[in-house]
Amino acid sequence: MYPSDKPRLRLRTKLMLLTGLLIALVILLVVTLVSRSVRRSILAETQKRGVATAQLLGATVLNYLKFYYYQGIQQNAHIAKKENDLAYVIVYDKEGLTAAHTENDGLILRPAADPEALESINAKSALFREINVMRANSNRQEKVFDIAVPVYTKEAPGRWGTIRIGISPENMNQDLTAIRKQILQVGLIALVFGVLGTMILANRISTPISKLMTGSLRAAEGDLSHRIEINSGDELEGLAYSFNYMMDQIRRHQEERIKSEKMAAVGYMVNTIVHDCRTPITVIKGFASLLKDFQVSTEEGRQCLDFINFEVERMERMLEEILQFACDKKSPLTLEEHNLDDFIRECTVEIGALLRNTRINFTQDLQGNSSVKIDRDKLRRAILNIAANAKEALKGRGEFKLSTRFNQSHALIELYDSGGGIPESLQAKIFEPFFSHGKSGGFGLGMSITRKIVEDHSGKISLESEKGKGTTFTIQIPLSRPEGEARSMAHFS
Repeated sequence: MYPSDKPRLRLRTKLMLLTGLLIALVILLVVTLVSRSVRRSILAETQKRGVATAQLLGATVLNYLKFYYYQGIQQNAHIAKKENDLAYVIVYDKEGLTAAHTENDGLILRPAADPEALESINAKSALFREINVMRANSNRQEKVFDIAVPVYTKEAPGRWGTIRIGISPENMNQDLTAIRKQILQVGLIALVFGVLGTMILANRISTPISKLMTGSLRAAEGDLSHRIEINSGDELEGLAYSFNYMMDQIRRHQEERIKSEKMAAVGYMVNTIVHDCRTPITVIKGFASLLKDFQVSTEEGRQCLDFINFEVERMERMLEEILQFACDKKSPLTLEEHNLDDFIRECTVEIGALLRNTRINFTQDLQGNSSVKIDRDKLRRAILNIAANAKEALKGRGEFKLSTRFNQSHALIELYDSGGGIPESLQAKIFEPFFSHGKSGGFGLGMSITRKIVEDHSGKISLESEKGKGTTFTIQIPLSRPEGEARSMAHFS
C-alpha cells in the first residue's frame, strides 16, 4: 500500500542495485588505476630494455662503423631484431647515412631524411618516444616505441653512429589485457558475493520493515492486538518493541475512553429515562390515589382511567422508541426494488391515519416515478418519524406536504411542515440521540433512528428551516438504475 500509484522499487531491490553499482564503479576504478600503473611500469621497463639492447648492438657494430663495413652491420641488425623480437633495427653512421635497415634494404647508404631519423641522429643521449610507422607488407600504420641511442667510444670524443630500434607495444597490450581480465574476474566474484551479502542484509532489514508496515495497516483497520516479533538484536528490534508498546498504550486508552463513553451514555440515558418517566408515573399515581381515597362519580372515574391509560400509552411509546433505537443498531437491511411513488402512497395511508382528527392539511406531489432499492419497513418508519415530528410542530393545525422527484442518480423525498421552524442553533443537534427540544412523549431518539436508516440505504438526509416559515426534510436515496436507463425501461414497458 502506497500513497500514490507511481512505480516503486522495493528496499531490497534498491540495496542490491546500489551495491552492484558501487562494486562495478570500484572495479572500473581499480582497472583504470592498475592499468595506468602497470602501463607506466611496462613503459619504464621497455625503455630500459630497449636502451640496453641498442647499447649492446652499438658495442657489437662499433668496429664495423669505424671501417664502414655495412654488410656486417646489416647482418648484426637482423640478428638483434630476431633475438630481441624487435619491430625494426636501423643503424646510422657518423655521416648520417643509413648503414643498416632491417625493413628496407633500399635505404642503405642513403642519408636520413624523415623527421624521426633526423631527431635520432641529432640526439646526444638516449631518446625514447612513441611514433606511428608503416610496417613492411602492410598498408596501415602501427604504433611502436622508438628508441635511439648514440654510439660513443672512450678513445674518441666524437659520435660514431646511432642505433635506432623499434619495439612493438603488442606484448605490453597483451599483458595489460591479461591483467584487466584477472581484475575483472576477481571483481565479478566480488560482485556476486557482494550482491548475495546485500540480499541477506536487505532481507534482515526489509523483512522487519514489512512486518512493521503490516502491523501499521492492521492497527489502522482497528486490530490493536496485533504484535510484531523481531529478534534482530539491533535498532529494528527496538523499533518493534516501541511499536508494540504504542499499540498496548493506544488499546488501553481506547478501552478506557470507550468505557468512559459507555458509562456517560448509560448515565445520560438513565437520567433521561428517569426524568421522562417520572411525569407519567406521577400522573398515574395521582389519579390512582384519587380513585382510592375519594368517592368519585362514574364519569369522573372514567376520566381518571382515561388519563391513566393515556399516560401508560405515552410510556409505551417511549419504551418502543428505545427498542427501535436498539434494534436499528443491530438489524441489517432487507433491500428490495420498488417504485418510489408506489411506496410513498403506502406511507400516505399511515400518515393520513396519524393526522386524523387534526386540522392539518395533508397534500402530496408525487413525481418520483423511479426505481429504488429499499427496506420498506425501515424507510416507512423513518418517514413516519418525520411526520410525527411535523404533527407535534404543527400543534394540530397547519400544512404538511409530501413530495417526490428524482435527478440523474438519486430519488428525493421532501417532507414540509408549516410549523414554527427550528432555530438555526439547534438544527445541527436534531439528529443526535436523546435530543428532544420542545417535544413531549419521547426520548428524542426518533430523528437519530431516521438518519441511521437513511444512511444505511447509502443515502443522506438534510433539513432546511427558518423560524416562523416551516421546515423541510429532504431524503436522498440512490436510484437502482440511472435516469436514462430508467426512462428507457419505462418506455418499453
